Amino acid sequence: MDPSYVLGWFAASVGMIGFGSFAVPIKGEAANSVDIDPLVMQSYKSLMCFLTSWLVVLLGQEVTFTWWGLVSGLFWVPGGAFNIFAIRNAGLAISQGIVASSIVMVSFIWGNIIFAEPAKSQMAAYTAVWLIMAGLYGMSYYSVSQQAVTEEIANASDHGNNVMMDDEEEEEGLVNERGGGDEFDNDLHSLTQPLEITTQKQPPPMRTKKSIVVCGRTYSRRNLGLLSALICGTWGGSCLVPMHYSKGDTNGLGYVISFSTGAMVVTICLWILRYTYQVIKLKSPREAYATLPSFHFRVMWLPGATAGSLWSLGNVGSIVAVEHLGQGVGYSASQAALLIRYYTMLQFSFDNNFECRISFVVLPVLTFSSLKLSPI
Repeated sequence: MDPSYVLGWFAASVGMIGFGSFAVPIKGEAANSVDIDPLVMQSYKSLMCFLTSWLVVLLGQEVTFTWWGLVSGLFWVPGGAFNIFAIRNAGLAISQGIVASSIVMVSFIWGNIIFAEPAKSQMAAYTAVWLIMAGLYGMSYYSVSQQAVTEEIANASDHGNNVMMDDEEEEEGLVNERGGGDEFDNDLHSLTQPLEITTQKQPPPMRTKKSIVVCGRTYSRRNLGLLSALICGTWGGSCLVPMHYSKGDTNGLGYVISFSTGAMVVTICLWILRYTYQVIKLKSPREAYATLPSFHFRVMWLPGATAGSLWSLGNVGSIVAVEHLGQGVGYSASQAALLIRYYTMLQFSFDNNFECRISFVVLPVLTFSSLKLSPI
């Protein structure tokens, strides 16, 4: 058997472990206690990705750099922030199923259609991709108990007529202090809160903890979370595509440092853009700085470092897998991380009915079999 083939699948397995574990701290008690901002959590991930990337030197890899790593950062950092929003608002199970399924489709398009990576059978390739997507989405669907979904809908209905939260009232007070006129108001605390247009003559829309107001319209947090998961998969799923255009020794492990450096640069740029937007809106650098979300370092340093380190491990595995198996198979195989996450989630939200018991066995087998069917 070709050693490159074996190495590629071993690396994909490492990617499964990392990608299958990193999201747990994002939904953990620490993150919930401070309502962590998506960009803050992504910053922890980017920082740990950068710090741990230098460990490839211990594996004998020389320090190399390509500007294509910056392009990868442009795909991954925004996609990662959308993924965090999705996890925290739509739930870990369903959001990651959508993310993984979308990444599989995007990777297949890049690998099989655009890069024309060799395949023994085009029909088998298309069949494998669709089966992988069906298996991943099916696992995410059955990982959410029906009772939890029913309770969430009931809670949203019960709170439908509640008054707005205190942070909106505080924000409205700041608007009144600055003087009349229409203002384009963003939440002063978190990206997970609404963008809205308000005036002094008309009261702002009603909002509850289960909804978000965007430009005067109310949307369900869960629906926006599902949309964010789709954006993460379709946009962030291309984060390793730039590696195909890098030359020389900047492929494989040689691309890890470039990727992490580009991610840090993009993360810093997003913070600058966010601060600049607040300065323009509030017309005060001091007030703009005060609106930036806290990093909650004492609470989040360990969960943030854990999530970032696990994702970095998965990223290294997926990079090596893509180098040896190609974009279509290598990155898609890494997304089978949901196989690992599936059984963990079922321990906490397993419905005792026939359908879920069947899914417990059939869907993982379907997904794994589809990976084996993927021809290269």
